[in-house]
Amino acid sequence: MTVKKSKSTTTVTRPPAASGSTFPVVAIGASAGGLEAMMELLTYLPSDTGMAFIYVQHLSPDHKSMLTEILSKKTKMKVQEIDDMDKIEPDNIFVIPYNKGIEVTDGHIKLIPRSESSTAISIDTLFSSLAHSQKERVIGIVLSGSASDGTLGIKEIKHRGGLTFAQDDTAKFTSMPHSAIAAGVVDFILSPKQIALELARLSKHPFVRTNGTKKSNENLIENSDPDLKTILNQLLKITGVDFSVYKMNTIKRRIIRRMLLYKITTLKQYAKLLTQKNEETDILYQDLLINVTSFFRDTDTHKFLKEDLLPKLLKRKKTGESLRIWVPACATGEEAYSIAMMLLEIQGSQPNNTPVQIFATDLSGFAINKARIGIYSKQELEAVSPKRIQRFFTKADGGFRVNKAVRDMCVFAQHNILSDPPFSRLDFISCCNLFIYLDSTAQKKVVNTFHYALNNDGFLMLGNSENISQSAHLFASFNKKFKIFSRVNNSGSQRLPELSPRFGQQIVAEKSNLLASRNVKNSPGNQLGLDSAIDAVLVSEFMPASVVINHQLEIVQFRGKTDLFLTLPKGKATFNILKMARPEIAFELRSSISKAIKTKHRIRKTGIELKIDSAVKVISFEIVPLTIEWNEPLLLILFTEQEQTDVDSRRVNSDEHNSDARERRIKRLEQELAEAHADALAIAQEHEAFTEEFQSAIEEVVSSNEELQTVNEELETSKEEIESANEELTTTNQELQTRNDLLTESYEYSDAIVSTMHEPMLVLGKDLRVKSANKAFYKKFGVAEEQTEGVLLYDLGNKQWNIPALRELLEDIIPKNSHFYNYEVKHTFLNLGEKIMSLNASRVIQKAHREQLILLVIADITEVRHLILEKELKEKSLLKKEIKERKTEKLKLEKAVDERTRELKEANQSLENKNKELLNMNKELEAFTYVSSHDMQEPLRKLQTFAGIILDKESQNLSDSGKDYFRFMQQSAERMQQLIQDLLAFSRVSAAERKFENSDLGKIIDEVKKEFKEEIAEKQAVIEVKESCGVHIIPFQFRQLMHNLIGNSLKFSNPKKPPIIKISSRKFKHEKLDIEGLLPQKEYCHITIADNGIGFENEFSTKIFDVFQKLHSKDEYKGSGIGLAIVKKIVDNHKGLITATGELNKGATFNIYIPTS
Repeated sequence: MTVKKSKSTTTVTRPPAASGSTFPVVAIGASAGGLEAMMELLTYLPSDTGMAFIYVQHLSPDHKSMLTEILSKKTKMKVQEIDDMDKIEPDNIFVIPYNKGIEVTDGHIKLIPRSESSTAISIDTLFSSLAHSQKERVIGIVLSGSASDGTLGIKEIKHRGGLTFAQDDTAKFTSMPHSAIAAGVVDFILSPKQIALELARLSKHPFVRTNGTKKSNENLIENSDPDLKTILNQLLKITGVDFSVYKMNTIKRRIIRRMLLYKITTLKQYAKLLTQKNEETDILYQDLLINVTSFFRDTDTHKFLKEDLLPKLLKRKKTGESLRIWVPACATGEEAYSIAMMLLEIQGSQPNNTPVQIFATDLSGFAINKARIGIYSKQELEAVSPKRIQRFFTKADGGFRVNKAVRDMCVFAQHNILSDPPFSRLDFISCCNLFIYLDSTAQKKVVNTFHYALNNDGFLMLGNSENISQSAHLFASFNKKFKIFSRVNNSGSQRLPELSPRFGQQIVAEKSNLLASRNVKNSPGNQLGLDSAIDAVLVSEFMPASVVINHQLEIVQFRGKTDLFLTLPKGKATFNILKMARPEIAFELRSSISKAIKTKHRIRKTGIELKIDSAVKVISFEIVPLTIEWNEPLLLILFTEQEQTDVDSRRVNSDEHNSDARERRIKRLEQELAEAHADALAIAQEHEAFTEEFQSAIEEVVSSNEELQTVNEELETSKEEIESANEELTTTNQELQTRNDLLTESYEYSDAIVSTMHEPMLVLGKDLRVKSANKAFYKKFGVAEEQTEGVLLYDLGNKQWNIPALRELLEDIIPKNSHFYNYEVKHTFLNLGEKIMSLNASRVIQKAHREQLILLVIADITEVRHLILEKELKEKSLLKKEIKERKTEKLKLEKAVDERTRELKEANQSLENKNKELLNMNKELEAFTYVSSHDMQEPLRKLQTFAGIILDKESQNLSDSGKDYFRFMQQSAERMQQLIQDLLAFSRVSAAERKFENSDLGKIIDEVKKEFKEEIAEKQAVIEVKESCGVHIIPFQFRQLMHNLIGNSLKFSNPKKPPIIKISSRKFKHEKLDIEGLLPQKEYCHITIADNGIGFENEFSTKIFDVFQKLHSKDEYKGSGIGLAIVKKIVDNHKGLITATGELNKGATFNIYIPTS
């Protein structure tokens, strides 16, 4: 490996740092427990590493910090609290003030004020600012601390080529280092002591210790280094990607970074390592693919896209046309998803939605896989508004997943923009921050690709620091501020140039004299400067007029002054050498170029006369084939003007001199004629050979045409097969979409179940780190999401889950596919006190991610265990007490038995006497009831009789009002008589003997229909009995029930339409009915009686079963208000249930549930 070294000096003192720091800057971030780790690190760290150290710790803004005094005791380096705009110096430790935040700009530390109420300024701020200003010369270290501060910043350091460290499990609080480790951006995971020793080693590495020179590390490696070429060829061989067209500084920085990690000091050693370990080639390949992106990373640009450009693109689309967008170098997909979200927001306010296809591509397969899954952390969504998160994301796996509507718009694919075919018919290309990694040749290739891919009215957007000034003929500026360009339509058809390796171009890039063939040897610095100065003067002052052309006769480059030999032709612009050459030399050039191409030897022509104005110039030219590796063969044409002889310059008008001139001219013309004859003969021979080849080619074309016809027929057949296959694929795609929808629905369903579970639940990864937890866990143990996810289970809650027996069980689950249930853990928690937990765990496999997880469910059984213990203690106490009492009571019981026996005999005798008395009283009560009802009804009958006689015989003596009074008297007597009969019936239902029999419900209904035969005929009523089932009932009571219900339906019928009464009955199990009030494990007969009468309001659905409850006046409908009360009583006697529902003027329905046995 070629390493450039500066001259060594005899002094030991380190020179002052340049404004752009050439020494490494070590940024250290810590929080809780970080001070102890920092003190240990400084104890083992030498004081002359040549590095600058910046220490940031979360501090209270209310109390002055003592960090400077504490750390000063652990190191000989100068430890100082940062003042605003302090210059970063090596072998110094800069400590954050207690009430400020810091960031780095232009080699100085800038203080950021913070209010007393705000949280600690993020470590990410320092890390990110250092990464942007110092790039690969930053070393980031995350020590002990809670939450995830520092993760985003250390990721930025890694992407910029810096080295990253994190404290191992020696950290007192592991959340911060574990968060950085889980993000996959940490190079070294070490203890503070080991970190110090590694920093000391790195400080002695030749790529780190620069001795104060301003040269960057990458400049220590020459672009022409053969070992660098070996590395790039190995990458091309393994990955298929040619990194030689990328900017070499970036490539070299990444290679140096890997060398530092492997403790390798020469490029040759690393090249050898790559050839021996293919896995290191893959790691370097992933390291070179810088996947840096974010959502809505340029607010103003995205605002312009949403408000101006994207609506314009949508507006010009016709019905059925789709909007096609390409996002090359999309990394993990944030840019593509940002555009998709804006388009959904735009189209949400439009009546007709235009179909949108967003093609997002990248070289990194890992980045593309993450983009397809679409899951991002809370930190990655920092630039996304809460409104957009709520609309376009769903919570999943400890992060947020882009919802299906956005994902369906984007198609992600692995794609090499420099070698793979591009997409076509595109409307918009967003290519931000790709060109900064490519050299000019690759940039031109990419721009040509974009021009080919876009529609005539398409647009291209680049990053803020990018431009396409070298391709102005392909794109015109549309918006300079946001770097948006429109496609130029009149640029002609573009051929996409092939890229050649950088090392093939190296010869052309060198500044050497093309006419001299000398080797430049290495010499001391002064001699090299003299040679360069001489060469520069020779090239600028004495360079002969020359051009470089390709075999298509197109001029590629100009050298020297060519205006004497070449002119600009009229008409369309061209670089064709024959069209630009003066007519006197064009013919000679054509033949000479042809010979040079055929023979691949130098061709020289001299003595060509040019007449310019009145002067005659004699010129010559030489054609030299260039033997270099290039896209195409090249020729160098050197033009020279010959000096005129003294005789020619002092011509006189003498005859002698004229004769000599004529002879010389004749001789020259004869020579030219001979050459022309030879050229014509050669051309004729070539023409004959060409004619023969052409004839042969025609025959081949005819033969090929026949073959093509056959192939065309085969293609037609293949086309039909492809169309058939396409239809099958469409069907399969629809099925897949359906399954995907079902999967999403299932996922949302399971997520809802997990979130509503009362028991705390954890999902652990293979490494036993928490993937996610449900709400019950956070609520139960009083922890935040950011303090839990990504943390090792044994580190949760001050390591309170670090239980050896539990550790052994969990570590066996995935390897042995084991599980455990009801494993009890007794532990004292800081905030909860002593708790007894029942743990259940089993393995879960995510097939899509090929990831094995552990599902751990935690149930708090503390109260249950305490209750069981209390119950056992109480039972023991009661048992002892009971034994003692039983012994005492046994004696009392023996004494009381005789006494009780005597009392029982006396009581039995007394009961027999009282039973006899009750029987006599019942008989007397029945007789009284009969006599009372007979005596009460007898006066009523007489009243009715006498009132009827008076109305018949004394009608002429009575006034009209008198007649009305007597009629009222009769009606009142009838109502009184009906009331007495109903009361007797109600009394009999309560007191009658209950004999249950298996009866047919249909027969009972037929008997009741006969009783209402006249009324049914009068009202033209219809009674429908659909089904009937056998029931175990008291027959005469059930006949009374049906009589009352059917009578009510006839009585309360709608006078405007005939009554329709529908009766049905079916048997049901209690479980199917699910009605409160029914006895369990019973079979019921469900009887329904429905009519189309006047109905009632549902608020009276229970009141109508009360005694004397009437919904209408006595003038509207006759009745005592006891009929339904009798029905309710009969149903109660059968241990059943009756309900009623009704609707005014539409009818009423009675549902009766009677046990079948």
